[in-house]
Amino acid sequence: MSDTAQPLANRVILITGAGGGIGSVVASAVAAAGAECILLGRTLAHLESTYDSIVSAGGPEPALFPLDLTRAGDNDYTKLINGIHSDCGRLDGIVHLAAHFDALMPLASFPIDDWKRTMHVNATSAFALTQLCLPLLREADDASVLFAADTPAANKAFWGAYAASKAALLSLTRLFALEYGQHPNMHFNAIEPGPRATGLRKKAFPNDDPAAQPVEELAQLFVYCLHPGEDGPTGHLFDTDGSSREIHVTT
Repeated sequence: MSDTAQPLANRVILITGAGGGIGSVVASAVAAAGAECILLGRTLAHLESTYDSIVSAGGPEPALFPLDLTRAGDNDYTKLINGIHSDCGRLDGIVHLAAHFDALMPLASFPIDDWKRTMHVNATSAFALTQLCLPLLREADDASVLFAADTPAANKAFWGAYAASKAALLSLTRLFALEYGQHPNMHFNAIEPGPRATGLRKKAFPNDDPAAQPVEELAQLFVYCLHPGEDGPTGHLFDTDGSSREIHVTT
């Protein structure tokens, strides 16, 4: 971590899924570190709750952008990017925390529409937002894009589209890192949050889940990864202890 009290001061960070779960906690930590947050989420009331928490704690006033990613298209993404450009004039990072999960079920009975919706929210929207934000990110001195991984899910039966989408995010992280490897100001990494006590996980484990850990323990890891510096890693997967390893997608 930086020695400064606010290592993200004067930065603008877009956070998806900011209305709850990991997203609201990370948004509060990022704002406390000095960044102006752009809060993206499906439900305005939930975003307003995150907004109130940030402002009451003395953080920079965030911007709200309600967007249902299950139905988002090119026009929605373009509207967001144009708004960031006109209202903020810059973008220093993105934290992709929006996630969709229906239920544990076998692939043989997985509804195609549910599959497409999950892949769209978890993977396609992350790609689209990152792609359209690239011109702004390239102008930043120290840009960082973070994707939320879940490697255990990819190796467990019945996790379906959620598992596939998380595997896709790791590949996406590595591809962006490879294609922008000659840009020392651009960093693309993933974070492995581990099992956390969120509403999404409760769908998979409706009863007691002793493996789930408090979300708050993750906050500073995201803050740390949002200011890697020119010599910071790219194309890495960070664990909860702060260690990282290069992402390799094998066949």
